[in-house]
Amino acid sequence: MGFTAYYDDHEELVQTGLAVVLAIVAISSFRKGKRLRGLLAGLGAIGVSYRMQGESETLGETFDISSSETGSPGDESGEGELTCAACGEPIHVGQGRGPNENDEIVHDTCKQPSE
Repeated sequence: MGFTAYYDDHEELVQTGLAVVLAIVAISSFRKGKRLRGLLAGLGAIGVSYRMQGESETLGETFDISSSETGSPGDESGEGELTCAACGEPIHVGQGRGPNENDEIVHDTCKQPSE
């Protein structure tokens, strides 16, 4: 076990302890009537907690995003490429697209006008 593994294991414990201490300071400061100190300690506790959450998971893990879910329902390639449900052509980045009356993703030019 190298130095970096030891540091990473204890960093989360230290940040958790810091967040708890700041929360306790915030609560006691509010009880004593020191609003500014309580507000700053509370914001510090929230900031440390938010930073811990941001470091523990990537955005994709947080929202459970996988590349196969971004493609069309029949796309098994896993590349995440969208295809137009009306014409079958791929939808490229920057092209206008949206749902049609059947809630399928199509090009803006392929949409049937609602009557």
